[in-house]
Amino acid sequence: MTVQRFWSKLSGFVLLACMLAGCGVQASYMQGWDPVEDITNRWTSGTINTDKLSDDERNVFEEFGTPDVLRFFRDVESRRPVYEWIYMEPFRAVWFMDGTQVDYVMVDTNASRQATAAREALARKLRTGGVLAGTIASVAAGTLSLLNE
Repeated sequence: MTVQRFWSKLSGFVLLACMLAGCGVQASYMQGWDPVEDITNRWTSGTINTDKLSDDERNVFEEFGTPDVLRFFRDVESRRPVYEWIYMEPFRAVWFMDGTQVDYVMVDTNASRQATAAREALARKLRTGGVLAGTIASVAAGTLSLLNE
């Protein structure tokens, strides 16, 4: 495989991953929702596919209609998906965890499925790996330059 072909495949994979990450947290019942620019995982101006709603979601939908805003979070402890349906007039917020309406839930705006400790451990490993790779590259470059002299 040529270097150019490798980079082409890698670029395509990264592009695909980025596209999937942008829409991966939308609920299956969301149709045509527009993302809000400055707030991650927040959508407006869409419709709801009622066939894909849970019983709790359907009850809220029948009582209040389509929400003005939808937000996605993760539960702090279990990392299960949490959706907030926001109605502006009159203001009310309804929370759903796995399709079940909940009165109280501690949420995290980070959409990662990994717990905070796991994300921090991964970040430490990536920093350590980067430092190690930089050190090895420096030693290799120095060795090659000495051998070429």
